[in-house]
Amino acid sequence: MELIKEYETYIAAKNKLVSDGHIGKFIVIKGEEIFDIFISYEDALRQGLKKFGNTPFLIKEINAVEEVNFFYHGLDLDSCQASV
Repeated sequence: MELIKEYETYIAAKNKLVSDGHIGKFIVIKGEEIFDIFISYEDALRQGLKKFGNTPFLIKEINAVEEVNFFYHGLDLDSCQASV
């Protein structure tokens, strides 16, 4: 799977990033390389593309507590009609 190594790099560095006051900022990681930390997602994306080009890299918001999001692949949206 793409970006597993990058996410593992983030998890390994997370406690230090939080204790250094980077909560709410965006980190750019490629492989095991932490490229930099940015104030906005847009800056992280712009600089990540400049550095790594059109290749996979991770942009992750630094949080003390991670949100859990659930996605279901294969949902039949045609059968999910909202009642009015």
